[in-house]
Amino acid sequence: MDSFTVYLVRHGSTMLNSFNRMQGWIDSDLSEEGITQARQAAEKLQGAVINRAFSSDLGRAISTRNIILNQLQQTPTEIDQLPEFREVNFGFFEGLNSDDIWAGIASPYGKNSQADLLEIGGLREARKAMKESDPSHTAEDYDEVISRVKAGFKVLRDHCQSGESVLLVSHGTIIRTIIDYLGVDTKGNYPQNGGISELTVYPDEVIVEAYNQ
Repeated sequence: MDSFTVYLVRHGSTMLNSFNRMQGWIDSDLSEEGITQARQAAEKLQGAVINRAFSSDLGRAISTRNIILNQLQQTPTEIDQLPEFREVNFGFFEGLNSDDIWAGIASPYGKNSQADLLEIGGLREARKAMKESDPSHTAEDYDEVISRVKAGFKVLRDHCQSGESVLLVSHGTIIRTIIDYLGVDTKGNYPQNGGISELTVYPDEVIVEAYNQ
């Protein structure tokens, strides 16, 4: 059956990551540690021939993609940005302290953290709780994220050919949401910066071969 491989990589860490800030559609540069993590991701991909290379349209993902390609010394036939794989939009909470925000979001449930919400109803419930708490009403819920991701995989299918290997650099929460939607339990296993998940993309389904390696 026609299929291609996607190496789905989380970007290297950034200044806002180091400050434990909500970093969705806002952006910040890779830190020195993040640059190292991007190079380490490239080392894990040694031996893979990357036919096409994509990233989200946010700078931290683009930078990570370019570092990986430079490290691999490969020039794919196509290099581009796919906004469909941008990080989840956290609305009003963008840039704020993550632990403080999740404590407030979980409070109406009698809970204290995102982990508590995940225990109640998984990622769907956590996204719903954030959206309901967002005074700007712009935070994305689970279905909005998945709709965007499905559009992104359609773009990939339109661009990629059977047997190809594709680099796709994206973001922690959207990667976790993709993997969750595809049926893999991510409880207690958030994508690490520079972590790699391997997907096989068929015309009518996507299979997770490895997560957060």
